[in-house]
Amino acid sequence: MKVDFIINSHPEVTRIGILEDGRLMEIIVEDSNEKRQVGNIYLGKVNAVLPGMQAAFVDIGLERSAFLHVSDVRAGAVETEKFARSLASGSPMNTRETHDPIEKVLRKGQDVLVQVTKEPIGTKGARVTTRVSIAGRYIVSMPGENVTGISRKISDRTERARLRKILASVKTQGYGIIARTAGISQDEKAFKTDMERIVGKWQEIGQSVIRKKAPSLLHQEQDIVTIAMRDLVNPDTNSIVTDSRIVARNARKYLKTFDSSMTGKVRFYRGRTPIFDHYGIEEEITGIMAREVPLKSGGSLVIEHTEALVAIDVNTKKYVGRRNQDSTIFKTNMEAAKEVARQLRLRDLGGIIVIDFIDMDIPDHREKVLNALRSELGKDRSPTKACQVSAMGLVEMTRKRVRPSVFQALSEPCTCCGGSGRVMSAVSTATRLERFIERASLDKKHKNLVVSVHPRLAEFLYEEEGKRMDHIASISQLSIEFREDDNLRVDEFRVYSLDLHEEITELYSGSG
Repeated sequence: MKVDFIINSHPEVTRIGILEDGRLMEIIVEDSNEKRQVGNIYLGKVNAVLPGMQAAFVDIGLERSAFLHVSDVRAGAVETEKFARSLASGSPMNTRETHDPIEKVLRKGQDVLVQVTKEPIGTKGARVTTRVSIAGRYIVSMPGENVTGISRKISDRTERARLRKILASVKTQGYGIIARTAGISQDEKAFKTDMERIVGKWQEIGQSVIRKKAPSLLHQEQDIVTIAMRDLVNPDTNSIVTDSRIVARNARKYLKTFDSSMTGKVRFYRGRTPIFDHYGIEEEITGIMAREVPLKSGGSLVIEHTEALVAIDVNTKKYVGRRNQDSTIFKTNMEAAKEVARQLRLRDLGGIIVIDFIDMDIPDHREKVLNALRSELGKDRSPTKACQVSAMGLVEMTRKRVRPSVFQALSEPCTCCGGSGRVMSAVSTATRLERFIERASLDKKHKNLVVSVHPRLAEFLYEEEGKRMDHIASISQLSIEFREDDNLRVDEFRVYSLDLHEEITELYSGSG
């Protein structure tokens, strides 16, 4: 499989498109004003301990406090000063899972060393853990632990055995260590260099904890381009193309520290056409915003986002097939299974995901569709769980979510509908306005009103020679002047009393 990284650099946003055999499979977006938090390590201060939730809220200096569940608390690590001094010395003290309730482990006002594992999403703050770690090119290092592990994505037994011997040789006392997929075929020297660099970083963090006051940022994860170079680029990568000379230079410099032969894969794009247009990525990004995804067969996926989950519905639409109904449904579902897996990666959808495939009567067809979905999900670097069929015939699964989806990153809630996709109809809004005027007329304080409405609502009220407006005025016995205001939502109105010289919209809003 040919993998290409296309990097579009802009002062306000950096975007990375990952192409597999020429087709866009992932898009990574970072706003320059909203740097990623996942991986950052903070000295935080506990500002609330909630026994009922078995969790604590920690001030780490962000807009909202971070959430720390008791399952993410490690005994020893919360003895912050003692743990920090052991880090600074290069010999971290042992930590372990705690079985005590949160109120016996943490107290309000306590300083605690935490790492962000999940970005703030919507109204929720970041999620943090006291099980801190730093990823290098070839290893992940965890102070205070004794674990020695190898990435599950490395399946070759001979390679796993070789890596296990290397880890045993380079492992430093007091640090857990996990070999990453980039370590395949690397020698002991590469692992040792990586380990020494990270241990030095841990010592710096320990010293910072001792010196600084909470809340403080102790370790910032690298920018998305460097993260991509570290985590995703490997000797099999075909090319890394960017429209920024600075990004190209930094990418070569970073890759040179690990494998000088890979610097030749970095290329500066000199074309006049915008780089994402040249590679067909911009058009794909536009498609990410659509709720309906067409399938080549003529069917489609409909993707709906809710607060609780993502629902994906599979439709045959105009595809009728050439043989029989079972064959048509099977072919559509097989194509949909592959496209669902791609859309999950492309849109970076996470949390609970429910897929409603077209009902299949033949058990063998159901099994093949599920196997196709599992096979495609196996290519995803974000873990997925419990890909199974529920009693209702729905495929239920979860995909690890650590940051807002690409859809959320590229958009904002609609100012008209608030993100629901629907607004109150003209009839309903006119009825609400009528009830408002009736309530206002009962107060006897107002005789002259000015009502501002959206032009579309005004057009509705003016229909049939203004009978609706006349009706509203007649039932209230008030003098009412209607004005159009483009700044209002379609289902919104504002009412002003000329008698009191003030807005009275909230005063008589009632329940509508």
